[in-house]
Order: sequence, then C-alpha cells, then structure tokens
Amino acid sequence: MTAEFAHNRPRAPIFGRRAMVVSGHAAASLAGFSTLERGGTVGDALVAASAALSVVLGHATSIGGDCFLLINDAASGRTLGLNGSGIAPARAVPERFPGGIDVHGPAAPLVPGLVGSWEAIHRRFGRLRWQGLFDDAIDLAERHVVSQVLTKQAASLRAELAADAGCAALYLPEGRPIGIGTTLCQPALAATLRTIAANGADEFYRGGIAQALADYFENQGGLISAADLAGYQPLWVEPIATEYRGHRVMAMPPNSYGVLLLMQLNGLAAVDGADLVGESARRIGYQMKAVQAAFDHGVALISDPRTASGVSERLLGPETTAVMQDAVRGAHAPRRLREGGGTSCLLIADGDGNAACMVQSVFNVFGSMALDPRTGILFNNRMQGFTQRPGHANTIGPGKRPAHTLCPVMVHRDGRPRYVLASPGGLSQTLINAQILTNLIDGRMDVSAAVEAPRWCITKSGSFLIEPEFSEATVAGLAKLGHVVKRTGDDYYSGSAKAIEFLPSGNLAGASDHRREAFTLGA
Repeated sequence: MTAEFAHNRPRAPIFGRRAMVVSGHAAASLAGFSTLERGGTVGDALVAASAALSVVLGHATSIGGDCFLLINDAASGRTLGLNGSGIAPARAVPERFPGGIDVHGPAAPLVPGLVGSWEAIHRRFGRLRWQGLFDDAIDLAERHVVSQVLTKQAASLRAELAADAGCAALYLPEGRPIGIGTTLCQPALAATLRTIAANGADEFYRGGIAQALADYFENQGGLISAADLAGYQPLWVEPIATEYRGHRVMAMPPNSYGVLLLMQLNGLAAVDGADLVGESARRIGYQMKAVQAAFDHGVALISDPRTASGVSERLLGPETTAVMQDAVRGAHAPRRLREGGGTSCLLIADGDGNAACMVQSVFNVFGSMALDPRTGILFNNRMQGFTQRPGHANTIGPGKRPAHTLCPVMVHRDGRPRYVLASPGGLSQTLINAQILTNLIDGRMDVSAAVEAPRWCITKSGSFLIEPEFSEATVAGLAKLGHVVKRTGDDYYSGSAKAIEFLPSGNLAGASDHRREAFTLGA
C-alpha cells in the first residue's frame, strides 16, 4: 500500500446478504432499497431509484435526459445492455447550426431516453405494479431538501441559469441561488410524474406530456417535435467485453465510450500488476498513456450504433491491442482532452446474483438550461456529443445517437458477477473506472478503499489534475515522465465512484466515495 492510500483512510464497506443499493443521493438509495424490501426485483428498484435521482439531482439528471444500463439476470445467466441515449430530432441537420451546435437553450436537447428506458426495464425485469414505483419520486418532487452539490452548481452557474425563465424560477428564487438546506418544491414535475405513473411511458412520448413538450419547443424555437418523441425507442444490446487478469469486464458498445475503458485495460494488461499498485508516478504514468492511446485510436470511431458496426471488434482486436500495449510500455505524447458533464450513477444487486448498473445524465451541468415550466422538465444538451464535420460517422443528423461518455461497468469472474461499478465525470468516466478496477483487481483492495483512493482526472478544459493526497514526489515523478499535472481541491472532476462487490462468501459489499453525496444501503 502506498503512502497516499494509507493517508486517505477509507471507510469500511457496507455489507449485506440480501440486497445492496448505491446511488448519488440518499433519497434515491432509500427509494430503491424500500422497493426491494416490498418484494420488488432489481429492475423494479432500478426504476424507483432512477426516478428519485431525476428529481433530487436536477443539475445532473432529469427525465429530460438519457441513460445507459447493464443488467445481469441470474435466472438466464445473461448480462444485457440497454441503450437509453437520446436521438437527434428530424430538424437537427448540420446546416441548422452554422455557428456551431448550441450548448444551451431549446435547440440543444436530443429526444430524452430515460422515461422510455424505465418502461423497457420494467417490462422485461419488473414484478411490482408500474404505478407504485413512482411514489417516492413524486413525494420528493413535491418537496425535498436541496442537494448541497446542486446549490454549489447553481451558485457557480448563476448567470447562465438566469437566462432561462424556468431555470431561474426554480434555482434562483428571488434572484439568488438556492441555498443549502432549502426546501425545493417542484409541483409541475410532480404532476408530470403522476401522469407517467398512471399512464406509462407512452404518455411521455405520444400522449399529453408529449404534446406539451412539442408545444414548448415550437414556442421556444427548439427542434423536437411530437413526431420525434413518438419515434423514440431504447435499444437492448449485447455488452462488449475484454479479459483482464482473469476477470471479464463488460461495458456498453458504441455509441458509448465504454470501448475506451476496455482498450485501456488491454493496454494496462501489458504491465505487471505490481506496477499498478506500487510507486504512484509510475502507476499514473502507465494509466495516462493508456488513456491517451485509447482516445487517439478510438474516439473518432465512436458514433451511432448503425454507423459503428464492427468498431468494437476492431478496437478490441489483436492489432489495436498490440498498439495499446506498445503505447503503455513506451512513450506516448500527452494530449489534452476536453469535456465536462452532469451525470449520476445507480448500482443495485441482490443475493441471488442479479445486478444492475445505470448511468443517467443531462450531459453538461443543468443540461441545456432550458426548463419547461408547464411540465417541470429540465432538458439535456446532449446534441453537443455530435460533430459538424461532413462525412464523419458522428456527424449530426436526424434520428442519430451521438458519441456518449456514459460508461456503466459489470465484471464477472468464473462466469458469475464479481464487481459492479460506475462514476460520473464526463470524459474522466472511463479513466476513473480503470483506476478503480486496477485498485480492485491488481491492488486487491476492498470496494471502499478502491473508490476512495486518491485519483487523477481531466477537467473541462483538458487539464490533468491529481488530488491533494498525492505527494510532491508524485508530481515531480510525473513531470519527469512528460505529464504536466495540477493539484485540485475541487472534487467535482474526480467524479463520485460507486461499487458493489459480490464476495466469495455469497454476501455483498458496497461503497460510495466521499467526493459528493453518494449513499450506500445494504441488508
């Protein structure tokens, strides 16, 4: 154990025999856990907790956003993926954005995918009545004490939120950013959730809510129409996977960035595991080279599933793996990576071997910063995931899904679940997951030590940051290796990692790190 790990003094994991829920907010973890206690399945609990998250972490997730999911079904022995990413509306053509794709405002959102994903999950894996899965979310929308992280983000983005009447009314009461300990009331959102609970996701995509949303976008100069909403469907997919030191690590295929995580692991496999838990500068140097090589070789190929056929096989095949391993062992020039986001994660497992990992998001913090006062829905700005370059696989176009940073992870050993993990963090998601996996597998840490260990990350501007627990010797060692890093006291870019471990005893261990307001429950 390095000095940095020892200094961090991780908390003990939460243990359970029957169930484990880890999410980005205590209210969501409680909603999921109580659903399991009522006899619900992991799928039921996933819907209930996800709905709660979409209410209490509005800066990170909303029913105007989207998601990716991995779920292990013990009965069938299969792990499935659900691509709940949004699609571009019919009017989203490159010519519509001569000055660049909108970052904020009514032209920035894709058709939201989260609500449709809830219904797909419930149809396939649910047991309890759909209507009862939203009681907690509705109560929270009526009133809840505001998240500390949300208040911090509202203060830092005050000017941008003030530009939208819906955002300003909710997050800037009386012109001031909402304060810590304030009770937040969202009656319009509560009414929308009641309607979804009563009438199903069809109401959101083809019913009264859909018409209200279409009217909103038409009045505000947006792009999404009633026909765009009616045409949305999430996609059930097969996960992609690689082997890492006897573990089968699964991620979502493109349009997710999950393949970049697997590429990093393929590169790191060329390094002795002891070097990935030893001296910090050398360890981080290997990880940085793996990230840089993965992005150099993979990012340009990630796009809508219809245009990304064969990409995963190519990027995880022997030729690219050899390139990755050469890059990790040799010299790879540092590069700056850009992006930032608002995202939340949800992990659920039971003692029977069922497990799920969902990552849901509005993309940038507060998404498009366009909030419809009539429905109470804050919309994503995931249109930013596209490029405008003509002829590129990821060029914006009607019905397309953009390249997407969300990266849930499922790990099996000997054909059974071993770990479930995820973290928000924009472009940093894949590299945070890689660091945690090497902590778990190479370092043989428990889940709390793995998620709380100091880590490095990437900012929106593309700078490499390392957390304060790392020593000056680590900074100096990285500089010698050609990596320019800065220290950070800001936990935001370091994500908020969560993990569940299936112990050899058959019990469960869960952990959520100290960096935000994540919460773990087990019994």
